[in-house]
Amino acid sequence: MFDSLRKKISNAIGSIVKSEREEEQPTVTESNTAPVQAVEEERVTVTETSSMKEEEEEKQPAEEKNEEETVSENNENNTAESESAENAGKEPLIEKAKREEKMKISLSTRLKGVFSKEVRLNEADIDNFTGELMLTLLQSDVSYETTDKFINSLKETLKNSAFESRNIRRGVSDCVRSELSKVLQEGMPKEKLLQMVRNRLKEGMKPVSIMFLGPNGTGKTTTMAKIAYMFKKNGISSVFSASDTFRAAAIEQTSFHAAKIGMPVIKGSYGADPASVAFDAIEYAKAHSSDTVLIDTAGRQETNKNLLNEIKKMERVAKPDITIYVGESTAGNRIAEQVAEFLKYIKIDGIILTKLDCDAKGGNAISLSDVTGLPIFFFGTGEGYEELMEFDPYFIINSLVPE
Repeated sequence: MFDSLRKKISNAIGSIVKSEREEEQPTVTESNTAPVQAVEEERVTVTETSSMKEEEEEKQPAEEKNEEETVSENNENNTAESESAENAGKEPLIEKAKREEKMKISLSTRLKGVFSKEVRLNEADIDNFTGELMLTLLQSDVSYETTDKFINSLKETLKNSAFESRNIRRGVSDCVRSELSKVLQEGMPKEKLLQMVRNRLKEGMKPVSIMFLGPNGTGKTTTMAKIAYMFKKNGISSVFSASDTFRAAAIEQTSFHAAKIGMPVIKGSYGADPASVAFDAIEYAKAHSSDTVLIDTAGRQETNKNLLNEIKKMERVAKPDITIYVGESTAGNRIAEQVAEFLKYIKIDGIILTKLDCDAKGGNAISLSDVTGLPIFFFGTGEGYEELMEFDPYFIINSLVPE
């Protein structure tokens, strides 16, 4: 889960400090040193040869002297070439400065770390890092509004923070984790779904009706079955209402889950009035003292006004106590737009985000609550009835930015 986004955030954080390989790389390598030593030995040899030539110079005829001068000039040229090779083996200061400029942290910031146990990032360092991180979040389906708010807050935190000079990466990671926590806390339900149902049952509100909304293909019916399975494990009985009467296959799917979990299902014929099926299910629950009624609905796109109007009718007839929107994590920022359109027609109490196991980009899990103002009850992590995970901000934080 979150593999893609975790890798991108890790790369962004890692880019703010010099890699360990760069830290350990020597200024002059052994391969560069060997040619320099060879040149030095050659220079000594040339010097000794020149001294011997000077002693014999007076004894030689003029023609031989001219030939010797030619050899001497060649030796001088060889010496100049040797010195050039020696300089080539050493890294010029200009080239070294250019290499230093490629580091994500400025040279001035790194020098501060040499003379102090703590260091503060300068403005250029912070802007480079947060700019890269902002692009990463936007590419991973985090909404622009949430990203902008998060980045601005992170900048202030980084400006006011001092980091251990030997562990800047850890300090920056801690700042990112802290700011992510502030955003994700918006998604925490004030009351867990199971506790909401128990509280209503204690108050005599029986049966508690829960209606599930969302587009086709999001795993809405399967999610409803997972909730029923969770209730059953906690001693809470349920009745299914197969109110997705727009698809015959949906009625069969609801009946399949009901039989597998071991609970009754109220259903009508294909094309029947979905609101009347929900009403019958509630009456059945009252007559049989069932604790909850879980109401399935037809998959609705936010652009289909007729189906959205049908939802308003179901709300008037069934009067659900809790309404849950089921959306898939792979939908990206579109899910926030879908929820916003649904909210124009019906009150929604919370969200269940499915298909988190599909390694979606993961960004909408960060920004969904911030944008919609709705809590996230659960993450769907697979097809099994137990593969339903309560929303936990620190699960997301630890998945994205490990300690």
